[in-house]
Amino acid sequence: MNLIEISEKFPTELTCIEYAETLRYGKVVKCAYCNSKNLSNRRKDHRHKCNDCNKSTSVTVNSNIHNTRLPLKTWFFALAVITDAKKGMSALQLQRNINVSYPTAFTMYHKLRELMAQQNKSIDELEGVVEMDETFIGSKPRKFAKPEMPQKRREDLDSELKHYKAEGFDFRPQGKNPAKINNNSKRGRGTDNIPVAGIVERNGNVVAEVMQNLTYANLKKMVQKYVDEDKSVLITDNYKGYNSMKKIIGHVVIDHKEMYSYRGLNSNSIESFWAIIERGIMGQYHSVSPHKLPNYVAEFVYKYNNRKDNEAMFHELLSQLFQPITL
Repeated sequence: MNLIEISEKFPTELTCIEYAETLRYGKVVKCAYCNSKNLSNRRKDHRHKCNDCNKSTSVTVNSNIHNTRLPLKTWFFALAVITDAKKGMSALQLQRNINVSYPTAFTMYHKLRELMAQQNKSIDELEGVVEMDETFIGSKPRKFAKPEMPQKRREDLDSELKHYKAEGFDFRPQGKNPAKINNNSKRGRGTDNIPVAGIVERNGNVVAEVMQNLTYANLKKMVQKYVDEDKSVLITDNYKGYNSMKKIIGHVVIDHKEMYSYRGLNSNSIESFWAIIERGIMGQYHSVSPHKLPNYVAEFVYKYNNRKDNEAMFHELLSQLFQPITL
């Protein structure tokens, strides 16, 4: 749902509360503490008093947003803008959109990512043509001056620097952008960035996990966890970690040194999913902490799997917000 639809369907805080109560309790509102239906009329603060346990109750009590101080309408707006952002959005952007502090926006977003991760656990087994690959999350190495750069080129650049510095131009790095040289930086599987392995069903769902070691044992475990091996054929590149996959599943290898696709044998679907993650990480978040990375991956997985119905995604997450939990 977009913001206009939210404003029209839920114009007041009370309409948001009533809809949340429907999601949690159904037709009859109950006490969040003792499950009693014997409640007082709604008070000015929109809460009820339970006539059995004598406690003040609301739809957020013992829920995933227990003790929230934000209006439910703010949560509704946050869900709308987040579910509409295919490649994610920064907490700073969320802060500006819903007019809260940055720490609040950051906490809200990660709460929603945790709910997305929970929903991802209910994905059915993948089957049919499935593709598997991995990517590496982190900064990309920049191209710096190589040690073997021609001496004449160095002298020309030094001369230009001297000329423009004499005219008052300052080329020193500013702020947090030191542009330090790292001649040992690597790309691909030689990088120090964090690996993420993924499997996608053609025209279906995707699963992805942060994986510390890309070994056959770990990749095999992931296939067995998410794929119906008897009803599927696996397509991968020629990475050595996939070499023994034929022991558990039909397996076709595409060597990217030779080709990227042959008569439909390719890993284009999983590569497209990696492109979404990479553009989201680099374009929206810029960098993510390793311990929070699984939450970010879960967000991209959830949005990809619900890409055909944004409204269903909104209502599903909203329902999860108000599900009772054990405190």
